[in-house]
Amino acid sequence: MSTKFRSNAKPADPSAEKQNPLAEPEVSLWQGLAFTAPSLGLVFFMGPMGVIQGIYAKHFGLALTSLAAVLLVSRLFDAIIDPLIGHFSDRARARSGTRKPYILAGCLGLIPCSYFLYVPPEGVTVAYFAFWSFAFYTASTLYGIPNFAWASEMTSDPKSRTRLFTLLLVVGQVGGALFFLVPFLPMFETSEITPETLKVSVLFGVALIIPGVFLALKFVPSGRAPELSEDVTPAPHNQVVKDTIVAIKANRPFRLFVGAYMCVGLGLGMWGGLFFIYVDSFLGLGEEFAKIALFGIGGGLLITPVCYKMAVTIGKRNTWLFSSVVILIGVAYTGVLQPGSAGFRDLLILQIILTLGGISGGVIAPAMLSDVVDYGRLQDASERNGSYFSVFSFLVKAQAALGAALGLAVAGWFGFDATATEQTEQSIFGMRMAITWMPLGIASTGLVFIWLTPLNKRRNALIRKRLLARAERQAQAAT
Repeated sequence: MSTKFRSNAKPADPSAEKQNPLAEPEVSLWQGLAFTAPSLGLVFFMGPMGVIQGIYAKHFGLALTSLAAVLLVSRLFDAIIDPLIGHFSDRARARSGTRKPYILAGCLGLIPCSYFLYVPPEGVTVAYFAFWSFAFYTASTLYGIPNFAWASEMTSDPKSRTRLFTLLLVVGQVGGALFFLVPFLPMFETSEITPETLKVSVLFGVALIIPGVFLALKFVPSGRAPELSEDVTPAPHNQVVKDTIVAIKANRPFRLFVGAYMCVGLGLGMWGGLFFIYVDSFLGLGEEFAKIALFGIGGGLLITPVCYKMAVTIGKRNTWLFSSVVILIGVAYTGVLQPGSAGFRDLLILQIILTLGGISGGVIAPAMLSDVVDYGRLQDASERNGSYFSVFSFLVKAQAALGAALGLAVAGWFGFDATATEQTEQSIFGMRMAITWMPLGIASTGLVFIWLTPLNKRRNALIRKRLLARAERQAQAAT
């Protein structure tokens, strides 16, 4: 059942009723920067999520299998709330013309959730870690889904969208770099990431996210007015999950996008969930982790414009294929590193490879999804940006968390102990299987889905042309 809305919805701005609903809005550089400002704080707060499993395992003694179970259950929780938030965000925008209340609620909610998750009390339990993990992901979803949908509504031109998502990626990298600079502050005796590092990082995160959300709410327009329908009422709330499933079934490019993103992301999630533990507890190079992360982010900032140019020149699908192959090379390289012989140079080479692949994919994925959303809108004339991006948000978190849960579980089943100074042959085999060989097999499957993706530059232009023509007919009928 398609989700459409009554015609008494308020437009995004006072003059919207006189405009073509798909007319190209002017998005200035300042508005783009203001739009991405909250993401600076969000990504800063998300930075510890790449190492939190290692912190709770090494410093608080939680078992890898217990941490894996928490990550798995938390993703099932996300499977429920993501479509709901996307659905309610769509309804709120249809009525008020804006998604800004969700942006505000998500940003403010991240502050207490980050504090309790990153600064746990003595004798912390698995239940405590689980509760605050759920709360943290809920707050990030309240911001993330409406934020991506908002970006796709600010402009309908594919090139402009790619540029906006590229800017979002750049700001996110800066936020990540700021987090990895915290261990180098003079108050710390070592550059290792420890519980003390996370405690200080919460204060910096608050200082970033509050002014960022103010800039976004104050200076960024809500975007084009949503498409309206007079004869169809909003779908009931209990219809949201069914509507999301219907959207997936009816939209073949969306199904292929989901398949590709989930396979590549799940493999990379297994690698990412174990990488901090692998470097710190297995290779014994914990002091180098923040350094290589900073080098990777710095390199990412340099190559982001190149990746954007590549996407414009050779197309999004081909760029996504390239990035996925590069990621596979990096995962394979991880498996050849040996304790005692591997050093900073080896980690730096690995970081360069994965940065190239990761940045290319980061530029492409949300821009491709915006094209997929346009295809869905052409099919059923419904406004489901929030619902589509809720699935995307779920994929982003699910691929990382389910992959990390699977990787931690495999390593734990083979007896790997993050607190031990020496590992058995069995535990080493389990670690290499979980961080290299299984991720390679899973991620390789995603290449097939990417290759089958039908949307290209010519087809995207045709879809946009037909959407504009339909909007013009609706405008003429209303006069």
